Amino acid sequence: MPASWLRAVFRQWPLLLVLTVIAIGTFIVADNHFRRGTFIIAGGVCLAAVLRAVLPSGIAGLLKVRSRAIDLLTLGFLGAGTLIASLIVPPPS
Repeated sequence: MPASWLRAVFRQWPLLLVLTVIAIGTFIVADNHFRRGTFIIAGGVCLAAVLRAVLPSGIAGLLKVRSRAIDLLTLGFLGAGTLIASLIVPPPS
């Protein structure tokens, strides 16, 4: 792999961090722990919102899709909705 390609990938560390958290949550859901996994996925989306809010646009990388306000609203609603869904799902009987 060329070094420039590797640098370009690691420059996207905010997105890689968020995707790692979401992947961990997905594996936990696949391991038959729906509530825990969904809670972690919601945490990953909320982490994306926090990173988008605090990082400058040049460092946010691919977390920057639209304007900061639109990104924060979208990620905030998705994170909160997923969090609420993870909390109201009844436990298995």
